[in-house]
This record gives sequence, structure tokens and C-alpha cells, in this order.
Amino acid sequence: MREGFIFNHYKCVSCKACSAACILENGWAISPRNIYTYNSEAESSLHLINLALACNHCESAVCMVGCPSSAYKRDPVTGAIILDEIKCIGCRYCQWNCPYDAPKYDHEKKTITKCNLCYNGLKTGRQPACSSACPTGALRFGQLSLQKSYTYYSWFPGKNLDPAIEFSANQGFNPLRIIPENINKTEITKPVRKEKRISEELSLILFSFLSIVSVATVISSFFRGVFPERTVFFPVIVLAALASFFHLGKPVRSWRSVANFKHSPLSREIVFLIIYITLCAIILFFQLPGLLIAASVAGLCLLLAIDSVYIFADKKKSVTLHSGQAFLSALLIASFFSGIILPFIFIALVKLAASVYSLIIKRMSPNFEIRFLRMAFLIVTGIRLISHNPFPDLITISIFLTGEFFDRMLFYIDFDPVNINTLIDRQLNIERDEKKRG
Repeated sequence: MREGFIFNHYKCVSCKACSAACILENGWAISPRNIYTYNSEAESSLHLINLALACNHCESAVCMVGCPSSAYKRDPVTGAIILDEIKCIGCRYCQWNCPYDAPKYDHEKKTITKCNLCYNGLKTGRQPACSSACPTGALRFGQLSLQKSYTYYSWFPGKNLDPAIEFSANQGFNPLRIIPENINKTEITKPVRKEKRISEELSLILFSFLSIVSVATVISSFFRGVFPERTVFFPVIVLAALASFFHLGKPVRSWRSVANFKHSPLSREIVFLIIYITLCAIILFFQLPGLLIAASVAGLCLLLAIDSVYIFADKKKSVTLHSGQAFLSALLIASFFSGIILPFIFIALVKLAASVYSLIIKRMSPNFEIRFLRMAFLIVTGIRLISHNPFPDLITISIFLTGEFFDRMLFYIDFDPVNINTLIDRQLNIERDEKKRG
């Protein structure tokens, strides 16, 4: 039978002994084990849960599958998912993919740290440090039930990953009761959602946007029967390549990013980037039409790979059908540069429809100004292109590309992979609304 963590929320008092034991056992500067509190404000109309959670060493481990440098491996004896910090490039892609917030970024080491199940001790019969240190018996390690599908919380993320954890407490929750019940009643307020800081993802935004513009330039050059202007085209490619390094904790290990081409979308993105840049560099010296076609195909493959990186981590329709997708944006920019009206109108309408859906239907109020300007810039430049038809002037190009850059920024703002932190808040707000209506 498979072994894993067994947790009982009725016994957990959030003493954090498990977290402390994990740090002491492994000598880490950060704690791979978190204590999540569902209903941390102890609102009397809702139930309260303390949940001790680290890596669940999933059977279908997305951290291992998605890692571009193959830094993760499964221990054949214990089944633990182990991270080799020597191979880690610090790209943090595993943090996007893991719904349990298990991989932690160590800002001093510039690499990821995560629970290793104390696998060396486990082989000799010792228990993991966290479960051994739990004073109430809330966290144990042992054989999991054969019917694990019935032992998860309904809101627990990533059940399809087959995590090695089960919850032994009764799932029929009862709300808290304060005696007397009329004392200390307060107005229930929802926490304000923390907006993302664009600066945290600026290097990725620049890399993806410059890649989009570069590929669109190559495609439009092919349709116009000319070769890209070296003085403009070459700096764009160089800046795109350089921007991709700034997101890595260990840029000197970037050569390892192609190690997992077969499984990792991020690894495939890097491979296609190398192929595309190589072809473009050759074009700048040997202006052969066949190379322009090959670079266009390689560029489109690169953009599909960029999109797949995010779809792999966040499969929601809001990301899959987002107007800021790289492939769609490149086609729009290419048709704009080429002055091809009908494809431009069609793609622009598709992107506007997606933008209106996000703004009005889904009511994505954060960054309203950027969303409004993005649509306005596309409409204005579209009208100008249709009315004048020739190749657009510099001002029109600047306004158009600014709008597309805003769209790429919004893509990162709306990109929100499943994570237990946000999921707990979302579920709690749902229960609050249900209690109010009831």
C-alpha cells in the first residue's frame, strides 16, 4: 500500500511544531511546511480549520513534469519527489504548477527548496520530522486508505494529481458557536484581493512581448517580400533573449533548461527560442528567402510554446482564450505591419470581444484604466489603418504596439494558477455569501 501524510484538522492547534521540526531537521532558512487557517478570523457562522501542508509527493507530480532542467526526481524506495538544487535554475515554474504552494524560492540561494519527506531517514524506519514532532497527533505518516477519493476536502485543489495525503477527520463541518451567541457580533467583510505587482513579472512580460513583435516582423517581412531591417530587428531579438535571463535565479545554469524537452513546456519554449534566434541571425547575414520561411515557422512554434507554458500551469478558459495570447497577438501585429486589412479586422474583433468579455461580463475591475486604454488604442489604430491602407506611420505604430503591450501585461495580471492560498480565500467568500443569503 502507498504511504503518505494523514491529517486530522480537529487535532491541529496551529502550534507550528511540524514546521519548526522540518527546518531543524534539514537546516533550511525557510519552511517548506505551512499552516493554513481556514477562517482565520474565527467568524462564528463558519467552521474553522487548521491545515498543515507541505509537498504531497503526488503520483502525477506537475512540478517534476514541468521542470525544464529535470531538477526533480522520484525516489524509487519512498516515492518522495526530490529536488536536486544543483540542477535547479531558479525559474520558479514549479511554483506556478504546484497547487499546494510546496516549492519555496530561497532568495539567498536563488533556487527552490521543498519538502523531501525526510526520505533518507524514512528508508531506515524513521518517521518524517514533521509528523514525529506533532504533539497532538494531528499529523501522521503511514499507509493511505484505498478509497482516498472520499478523504479530501471538497475545495482541496489538485485531487487529479493523486497527492499522497488524506484527511481522517469527519468532513461534516459544524460552524463555531460563541456562548452567549449574541455577544461580539461583527459585520463580516471580505478581504480585499491583493493585486499583482507587474514589476515582479516584468522580465517575462518584456521577453514574451519582444518575442511576439520579433516573430510578427519576420512574418510581415515575408508577406511584403523584404527582409527585416537590421538596425531595428537585431536589437529586438537581443533584448528578448536577455530579458529571459533576468527571471532566472541561476542564469549561469540556463544551459540546463533544455534538459526536459520531452515533457516540459518551458523547456520546449527555450529550444524553439534557440532555433528561432539562430535562424534570424543567419538571415541577417545571408538574406535567403527560404531562411525567412523557416524563421517564420520556427517563430510561430516559439509562440505556441510560450502559450503552452501558461496553459499548462493555468488551464482556465480566461487564460486559454485570453486576448493577450502570444500566437494571436503576433498574427494581429503581422497583419498590421503588412497592411493586410481583412485578417487584421478579423483578429482585432476577436481580441476586442475577448477584452469586452473580461471587462464587462467577468467584471475584471482591477487595472480598469489599462483595459480601457488597450481597447481604445486598438480601435483607433484599426480605424486609421483601414482608412489609410498604406503602411502605417510611426505614431500609429507606437500607439498600436503600446496597446498590444498593455494586452500582454493584462495577460499576466489575469494569469492565476490554482493555488491553495487563493482557493481558501475564494471558498471562504463563497461560504460567507451563502450564510448572508441564508
